[in-house]
Amino acid sequence: MLQDIDLRELSQMQGNGRDFVSVYFRGEDGIESLRSRERMLRAMLEEMPDEAEHFDMSMQLVHELLEKHPVRAEGVCVFACALLDFVRGYPLSMPVPNELRVGPSPYIRPLAELQDEYQTFALVACDNSATRIFLVTNHQAELEDQIKGGVKNHVKKGGWSQKRYSRRRENQLHRYAGEVVDALAQLVNEHGLERIVLTGSEETMREIKDELPEDLAQKVVGQEAFDLNRSEGELLDAAYEAYFAEEIEFEQKLWERIKNEYQRHGLAVTGATDVLDAFRTGRVETAIVTTDAQLRGTQCRDCEWVVHGTPKTCQQCGSKSVFELDLVDVFAKQAELTSSRVEFSDPIAGLSKVGGVAALLRY
Repeated sequence: MLQDIDLRELSQMQGNGRDFVSVYFRGEDGIESLRSRERMLRAMLEEMPDEAEHFDMSMQLVHELLEKHPVRAEGVCVFACALLDFVRGYPLSMPVPNELRVGPSPYIRPLAELQDEYQTFALVACDNSATRIFLVTNHQAELEDQIKGGVKNHVKKGGWSQKRYSRRRENQLHRYAGEVVDALAQLVNEHGLERIVLTGSEETMREIKDELPEDLAQKVVGQEAFDLNRSEGELLDAAYEAYFAEEIEFEQKLWERIKNEYQRHGLAVTGATDVLDAFRTGRVETAIVTTDAQLRGTQCRDCEWVVHGTPKTCQQCGSKSVFELDLVDVFAKQAELTSSRVEFSDPIAGLSKVGGVAALLRY
């Protein structure tokens, strides 16, 4: 599962130069694209025999792994480093862009973006007859619990009979909502979930929401009226629509908070150079990067210093043994290693104007 991939472990792996190969492709159709990219990279390394040899050995590990484990998933990523005798592959339940990169460590940016976009959440599908609670990951829903309701609909009676019926029905609905909340709380605690989506009948959702304790109520990111007689696929689409709407709103609020902090010379930085410096000193609390950001950086083989931009010599030690890398990938790794966070967002006008990256700081 995507969320089970340990990006912190991958971020801790480090070679010396372009020792790692990172492969992403879409199913069997992507294998031909991989072969074409492999030939191009191999040709570019002809003038660097040591790197060419390391590349060939690492790609051999990749091909051996793929032969042992034929591709059956929509997407696949593989990391390999012959110098460390390391190779590991991950099947993914969603397609990824075809990509082959060489670098000093596993290229985790695509995985970091996917993990940010498809965080696991709880889906509550409820009406007065029954409630199903799902654990949703990567567009796949797994039924975790089912609670029987059996709350009868309103009926038209008069006098005391009507009042007694209404009180009995309200008490029944209250107990039912309490059972749902107990089951939901257990699931949230077991999996450390940060988001809950409610779908189904308006009355049942309202009753469940009223029963939620404050800590769970704050995790509700969507509430969508939905006919539970429709298909599970339609239910999942409705849940993700609510989930993504909240995600966009969260990213906008994060950018506004950073902007306000920056304007008053508070705990915020903008632009790749200052964000890189803040990551380097462990000051980043939460960074935001647009998914279209193309930020080029340079790393030194001798002292491993990383800078924004593409200088031909190391800005730290003066060495000419440098190579380019994706600075967003560096941010993703630094976030894992410093227990901070990177939010990947669709382009936001103001954020794009400052280079597509900014961050809130811890101090």
